[in-house]
Amino acid sequence: AGLLKARRVNENNISVNMGKLSNNWQNIPLAYEMDTLNIPITIKNFSKGVAVNVGNPHIVFFGKNINDLDLNEIGPQIENHDFFPSKTNVEFVEVISQSKIKMRVWERGAGITLACGSGACASVFAGIKKNLLSKKVEVLLSLGSMYISIENEEAIMTGPAEISFTGSITI
Repeated sequence: AGLLKARRVNENNISVNMGKLSNNWQNIPLAYEMDTLNIPITIKNFSKGVAVNVGNPHIVFFGKNINDLDLNEIGPQIENHDFFPSKTNVEFVEVISQSKIKMRVWERGAGITLACGSGACASVFAGIKKNLLSKKVEVLLSLGSMYISIENEEAIMTGPAEISFTGSITI
């Protein structure tokens, strides 16, 4: 892993290079070797999961009606599945078009979250690997959109940024 590289796109948006993505089973990590494009976890009306490492582990499921899922029930079951010795983040994705998806997230150790940048990157990467998405995708989240492009197996995330804290410390 290296330092994140950010650049201002305009007064409201920045782009961040989130680094290299991988779906190698050892990089995720998985408990043992398996097809990372078809993780054998069955969820009604969803694809088998796609495992991705974005500096942290993710599993992405594609299907319809993601708002009907009970994430509080299914999220912890997948997060703590034996396949993931370091636990995992879980994304449920509804493909609207090749360049637009809707996503919900169960974040490892935190539960349901309103947004997840690494999850958005993992979802687009997984969608490209499954031939569902183009290399530039709008990701719709609860609080708005972010834009992910995949270039040379690296994810570039673009979206709004706000200052959440300023301060100083004397050392």
